[in-house]
Amino acid sequence: MKRRHTFTALLMLLTVLAVSALTGCGSKAPTAQDAQNYARAVLDLMCTGDYDHSVKLADVEEGKELEMRDQMIDDTIASLAGENGLSEEVQAEFKEVFVEAFSKCKYTVGSAAPDEQGEFDVSISIEPLKLFAGMEEKLDAQISSAFEDVDDASSLSTEEYNNRVFSLMAKLMKENLQTPSYDAPVEVVVHYGVLDEESKSYGISEEDGARLGQVLFSTSLD
Repeated sequence: MKRRHTFTALLMLLTVLAVSALTGCGSKAPTAQDAQNYARAVLDLMCTGDYDHSVKLADVEEGKELEMRDQMIDDTIASLAGENGLSEEVQAEFKEVFVEAFSKCKYTVGSAAPDEQGEFDVSISIEPLKLFAGMEEKLDAQISSAFEDVDDASSLSTEEYNNRVFSLMAKLMKENLQTPSYDAPVEVVVHYGVLDEESKSYGISEEDGARLGQVLFSTSLD
């Protein structure tokens, strides 16, 4: 297993969850507070499975917010499992880690500056979570423990090998989350504007959503 490639792939899977463009309902022109509340609601929904329900999100069914977030995580893990032959048990371990990781993300929604069209640029400060801190060294130190019950690890199938290694990775990430560490804050500006002219629904673009997702988690392995 190419470890750095694997960590990068895991990071990419995590950021996918924050890419969805959710639209906000409303027939009147939004205010700066609307833009700030929307940005905070989207981040809260992705990270905790809930948000301030005074914000109307057209794409979210009332009472099924957590179910929606969990389904996104399940779909992401299914992709990871399909590529690596992971068992249901290991998938469950990763879901537990992913849910906890998102719950520990740190972000602060700042000012919303209006533009000439009456839309807003919202500043968001994010402290990237160092989910993979020290992972290469920890894997090197503990990898033998994943195979202590077999005489020859090379005799295992690719799927058996992957399940043992990924289970250890999930364990190490969960340990990191007990005392989470963060990179220095990163400022991200997203544009809150009309996503659908006909319905006058507001939100941020998928591109801006992707930029948020890319910053929530640190790429550092140190």
